[in-house]
Amino acid sequence: MEDLGIQAAQMPMWLNVFIGIATAFGGIELIKWIASFDIFRRKGKAEVKEADAVAHQQAATAGQQDADWRQKELDLMTSIVDTTQKQYEDLKGKYDELKSEKDEDRKIKSELRMKLSEHERKLDGLQRAFTESESRRRSAERLYCSVESCPSRHPPLGTYDSTKDLPRRKNGQFAPRRDPADVI
Repeated sequence: MEDLGIQAAQMPMWLNVFIGIATAFGGIELIKWIASFDIFRRKGKAEVKEADAVAHQQAATAGQQDADWRQKELDLMTSIVDTTQKQYEDLKGKYDELKSEKDEDRKIKSELRMKLSEHERKLDGLQRAFTESESRRRSAERLYCSVESCPSRHPPLGTYDSTKDLPRRKNGQFAPRRDPADVI
């Protein structure tokens, strides 16, 4: 008991006063009731803490599941991006190939157009030369005597030179052909 007295002396004054009032009003039963109240309060706090821990654990689990889903979505999106990038590179390669073929075709077309215009120019030159030659031939037939034995034939048979100028009038027209009947 002496130990109890020493312990009581070491207790704070307010606690001693409280215990004295509690014993005066209800005695030991009141103290038991207060103690049980404190136990229930602590038990409630423990339950709240446990429920808090469970809720925290569930939130952590839900967070981990969400993180796993997000990671799966990220992996899926990454694979889609990689696939799309490979398809883009393939299409870019095909596009570049087609573009180079198109440029080559344009170059070939350009060369063909140049050759065509050169051939057209040559053809025009040949056509002009033929037309001029045909014109001279017709002119020669029209302007010169067709009687082979004619003594006044100009030029004499076999001496026609197409490089010489044909006789022309002052206005630029060819001189008329001699009529074989006029030559006697």
